[in-house]
Amino acid sequence: MSDSATPANGMRLATAFSPPVENSEHIIEKDDIGGDTTEGKKVITTQGGVLLGKMSFKMLTDERLDMTGFELVKGSNTPQTGIKINLDATHSFEAQSVFRFTNEVASKDADLSNLVLSSGKVNEENPDESTYKEYNLTPAFDKETKNYTLTLLEHLDIIDITATQSNEFATMKIKTPKRDEKGNLMYEEDGTTIIYEEKELTNEEKTGVTLNKLGEPDTIITIHVTAENNIIENEYQIIIKRPYGIIKGSIYTDPTASKGTHKANIRIYKSSLVSTKIDWSTLGTVENGDNVHEELLKLEAQEYETNDDGTYEIYVAPGKYDILLDKPAYLDCIYIEQQIEEGEEYDLGNKVLTPGDLDKNGIINGSDLSTMKNIYGMYTTDENINADYDFNEDTAIDGGEVSYVKTNYLKTREIIE
Repeated sequence: MSDSATPANGMRLATAFSPPVENSEHIIEKDDIGGDTTEGKKVITTQGGVLLGKMSFKMLTDERLDMTGFELVKGSNTPQTGIKINLDATHSFEAQSVFRFTNEVASKDADLSNLVLSSGKVNEENPDESTYKEYNLTPAFDKETKNYTLTLLEHLDIIDITATQSNEFATMKIKTPKRDEKGNLMYEEDGTTIIYEEKELTNEEKTGVTLNKLGEPDTIITIHVTAENNIIENEYQIIIKRPYGIIKGSIYTDPTASKGTHKANIRIYKSSLVSTKIDWSTLGTVENGDNVHEELLKLEAQEYETNDDGTYEIYVAPGKYDILLDKPAYLDCIYIEQQIEEGEEYDLGNKVLTPGDLDKNGIINGSDLSTMKNIYGMYTTDENINADYDFNEDTAIDGGEVSYVKTNYLKTREIIE
């Protein structure tokens, strides 16, 4: 074979026979195989597998040639030679005299074409009821930009990630903080290094990622993209920051003081959400009771329990909140429009909750007293007896419970601005 003409920026093929085939067992006289008897004619047989030659290529420019996707394929309409060419363990060609290289290159595209972080769901039948929301990355997404941040100024446990590949044949994996069966972050033995886990990520499919809690380290999410050629790779990283303030305080419930317990519930609402149902400025004095507590329970809230001793410390995103201190059969205490700033600590102090509002209508009145008298002398183990009415938690509904209702008669819920 000889060098062929090549364009200025092309590739030149050179061939050489190696090793020399003289005096080889693969050389036989042609007349020995019934062919031409002309003296000196010989043939070379490759039966048994002999290396006859090697091919090499040289670029005519300084540009690098990426051979990743090149493949040697047989030519067509060429005479048989009996020569077999082995490229590697899986590619071999024989019975042809002409071969050509094809550039059937696997894609080297390891980019994303889009990256969306969202929460909620779309309600196509009733769009007004949709809760879907998208969040703005910093900087705005661009396939050439690999690092992003999101500052999340709301309470959210899970965020959805939708990644779109630039090339459909690429593959993706997502790496997120690892959690135990209770959903808590898992750490290395040093107690500070977060353990991460990796799983497959499907193109254009929403994947939920559990966010680190307020007060914990930033949530770091990495999306690893591998091109079709399995060589080119890219990583996109998102750091989700969660600024927070702290609400703290304690609750005192006199009936359980002898037991040393003051456990209660706390619900934290966005003030803007509460204002769609309740107008605190026009809420008059409770006389016959109202449905404020009932309406609050219908609204979305962050819900917590105090410690057994009534203390609490809650991390919340900066914003304006209404805070409900609540215990069944006790009057509510509600803080309204409390502005919480990043990095600040708000101590609501020690709040005494008042027992006796059995129906939670905001006032201890005749209705509550009548209910308590009707169950006087019964036990929480009796059928249809609400254990919440046993203020001192001694299992008996007796004079102690009736006394609290009488003592607190006509007291109303407390609203603190």
